[in-house]
Amino acid sequence: MGRPSNLNTPSITISHLVGTQTVTRTVTNVAGLETYVISTRMAPAIAVEANPPAMTLKPGASRKFSVTLTARSVTGTYSFGEVLLKGSRGHKVRIPVVAMAYDR
Repeated sequence: MGRPSNLNTPSITISHLVGTQTVTRTVTNVAGLETYVISTRMAPAIAVEANPPAMTLKPGASRKFSVTLTARSVTGTYSFGEVLLKGSRGHKVRIPVVAMAYDR
């Protein structure tokens, strides 16, 4: 059985982040051919990176991408951010990210 954080929900929550953790999400294109650029934003205590940085989806196609979170500092509070997919046809998908860093 996998980690609950890999459940394909429209948000990412890691309540006990130690070191680095990578989660996977799957998106499905419900419109015409579109290229999405993926960007991330997060509070300074946690580094976040999405891979691949861009992807092209045909109509009805699905694609997986990964989001890697790395604890930079332990603050004792939750850090908030987002993964944003901006489509070439104007569509936007926002995935909220919440994580709390621990040292062990």
